[in-house]
Amino acid sequence: MPSENSELWRRARRARDELAQRCLEYEDVSLIDIAYAAAQDDEPEQIVLRIHVRDGWMNAMPQERVAFPEQVDGFPVIVVPGQYHLS
Repeated sequence: MPSENSELWRRARRARDELAQRCLEYEDVSLIDIAYAAAQDDEPEQIVLRIHVRDGWMNAMPQERVAFPEQVDGFPVIVVPGQYHLS
């Protein structure tokens, strides 16, 4: 992670930790991390919090899924598939 804006990264880590406290208890959540969102055209990269979810969440009907927050401390939250296994 770049150090050019260490306060921004400190905030991002605190937001990630808060999100982890709120969401890691759900069995369909496998990981929570910080990443850059894919840049769109001329927009700068944006820091986002990612919730990696197992196949069960992805395959469930929308009304059966656990609802996650859209943002934490101003950082957008995105959901990505992430069914991880030890190899």
